[in-house]
Amino acid sequence: MHVGLTGRVTTVTGGGEATLAAHRRGCRRPGILLDRDGTIIVDHGYVGSVDRVEFIEGAADAIAAFNRAAIPVAVVTNQSGVARGLYGPEDVAAVHRHIAARIAERGAHIDMFLYCPYHPDGIVEAFARGSDDRKPGPGMARAAAAALNLDLNASWVVGDRPEDMGLAEAVGASAVYLGRGVVRRPGIWSFPSLAAAAPFIVERAAR
Repeated sequence: MHVGLTGRVTTVTGGGEATLAAHRRGCRRPGILLDRDGTIIVDHGYVGSVDRVEFIEGAADAIAAFNRAAIPVAVVTNQSGVARGLYGPEDVAAVHRHIAARIAERGAHIDMFLYCPYHPDGIVEAFARGSDDRKPGPGMARAAAAALNLDLNASWVVGDRPEDMGLAEAVGASAVYLGRGVVRRPGIWSFPSLAAAAPFIVERAAR
């Protein structure tokens, strides 16, 4: 794990050897940028400990489907709970290790976790500011693209919040909105869950 110059925190997980090999070969290709809370795990609000992690049904199998299709997967998540003093960077890292271990039991892996700990209303001085990494800002997506050699214009942003749709627009990616409602905007497709969206994304990304 390392902290970049912008304060962006990233973790590269095991299991992504094929993706990293493609990066070394210089093969730009589509990728999938997943929100975390509300997409992979239930959004209980400021999930900063392993005991609060509850997986959304079918999410791990959906990620495994992306892996089988050789589509790189990165998690990009706003974690203002760090700035607000609710938990620390080490707690976020522990949650991500737990997610990685649990989805591995379903034959899935995430190539990279990125999160933004900043918020201008934070009370922890080191993190109490705005950041281009905070969605809908493009920072985390661009970092994932650089690390995994993604073509963002051919990639997909998947999430359940307006910030995720805004991120897709900011980097020129296609967007999938997850939730009960339907977003009727060009370039956004709506599905009730990541599991429901996975076959559609795999088919489109393979074109």
